[in-house]
Amino acid sequence: MAFKLFKDGNDRYEEGNEYIKRGDFGKARSSLQKSIEKEGGADDVAAVQIALIDMMGNLDNPNVYANLLKNLRALKSGEFDFGLTHVQRDPLITETELTYRKIGLMNQRAQKKDLEAVSANLQTLAQEFQEKVGDQHLIIQEIFNNDTTVTGTSEFFNLMAVSYEALSDSVVWENPSQAAEYEQIAMGYRQQNGQSGSANDARVRAYSNTCRCWLCGRSASGEGIHFYSAPADISPALANESSAEGTNKNRAEDNKHIYICRACYSSVSNRADEIAYGYHQKSMAEMRAMEARLQAQIAALEREISTVRMMSRN
Repeated sequence: MAFKLFKDGNDRYEEGNEYIKRGDFGKARSSLQKSIEKEGGADDVAAVQIALIDMMGNLDNPNVYANLLKNLRALKSGEFDFGLTHVQRDPLITETELTYRKIGLMNQRAQKKDLEAVSANLQTLAQEFQEKVGDQHLIIQEIFNNDTTVTGTSEFFNLMAVSYEALSDSVVWENPSQAAEYEQIAMGYRQQNGQSGSANDARVRAYSNTCRCWLCGRSASGEGIHFYSAPADISPALANESSAEGTNKNRAEDNKHIYICRACYSSVSNRADEIAYGYHQKSMAEMRAMEARLQAQIAALEREISTVRMMSRN
């Protein structure tokens, strides 16, 4: 690119595109913005390029997708270049719309509110990724992550897995066995997507696990939800009188952990917190009393020193 002391809008536009090719997106944005201000090059293309640059490091932010979508819809040309990547406008519009909805639903999923509705919407979105994008790779992933393995089909499997995980969370409090079934389905989708599904498998085993509480004897299903494994010192005599097998088990086979239902566990924990808080308050009160005594002694000593100084002057 030839050096010019005074650059017009067209120069800035060409400069911006050259910077994109070099991967210097900060300078590219500045040049493209100046090209728009000086009415050089294709302003609508420059606006889309700036919107894409603004997505760097913000691919989980729905606002950047909304901004890109606005500029894509104003784009007159059906295609444009972003650096060395040639982009078709309409497929990118479709991808941007779907991804914008995906981020919103994933945020709702993280908040764990209205999970059944979120699950249904995720499944609808998954079908749209499959139907509208299919085996084509996602353009934004190619541009920013140099990744062409993320396709509409892989998004279908991923979103279907997340939808069943949301269903699992929605029922695990009332029906752990049903939650385990949903996790099993989610694991199947993840495995079809080339993932191990190990986290789903761990939840399947935990939610299917049933015990008898060591403290109250109540049966509970769903480890980590409705009962917990707690470290304990189990003597041989106690081990002989307890069980480590079947749905009646109340201890682990290693004789180092007992199973406690959520009610007993929370009761003991809450009482322990109350006791600890009481000791804390007592300690703080004693510290404040000690501080007051020290301050009084310091004040008395200062008065004595002041008196001695006055007497020495006389």
